[in-house]
Amino acid sequence: MKLKYPMLASLMLAPSIAFSAVTVKVPNGIQVLTVNEKDSGYSSFGFDSKNDIQLEDGVNQIVFRISKIVMETGSEKTKYKSQPLVATFEGKDAVLAFDVPNIKTLYEGSMFNDKPTFDINVSSGEVVNVNKGQLGLTFSLAADMVKEVENYNQTDQPASLKNYRNPTLVVNEKTTVHYDDLKATFKSASLEDRKKFLTWAISNLDD
Repeated sequence: MKLKYPMLASLMLAPSIAFSAVTVKVPNGIQVLTVNEKDSGYSSFGFDSKNDIQLEDGVNQIVFRISKIVMETGSEKTKYKSQPLVATFEGKDAVLAFDVPNIKTLYEGSMFNDKPTFDINVSSGEVVNVNKGQLGLTFSLAADMVKEVENYNQTDQPASLKNYRNPTLVVNEKTTVHYDDLKATFKSASLEDRKKFLTWAISNLDD
């Protein structure tokens, strides 16, 4: 009978382990183009919606665009698709959603392409190191989006995977020297250098 309790505890823990993931909620008006350099199955004509995206914990990248009907001139309406936007982030057990401006006119869409802005709202879990970018493509129905994203990820743009995986190393000017290393260096120095070091060390004890 005692063996049943550990088994029961394991079964209770199993679902939380199996379903540990990042959920991305995709609102209306957003078309997902690629997920981690893979085609999302989007329509080139736009306006197709996508259900919530389930991702593994860790670093993920989503390329998307705003795709909706907007006012052109007067009462005329037209299709609008923004330049592809890039979001690269690291998450764990998180639920998040894209938050983009509510573009109503073609002019607002043009201004958005010049200075794109969007947010990632996190409702639960942890999302850190969010980098944002824009592909900056010319509009083409035949564009190979996967190839474009792969090329982008080889650049030094903030949201590229190359830049994300190889961050610039920042070295603190104040370096901690361990006692053993200092002792070994002192022993390997010449007698003259030891004397100079001792003189300097004594005069700088209070620094």
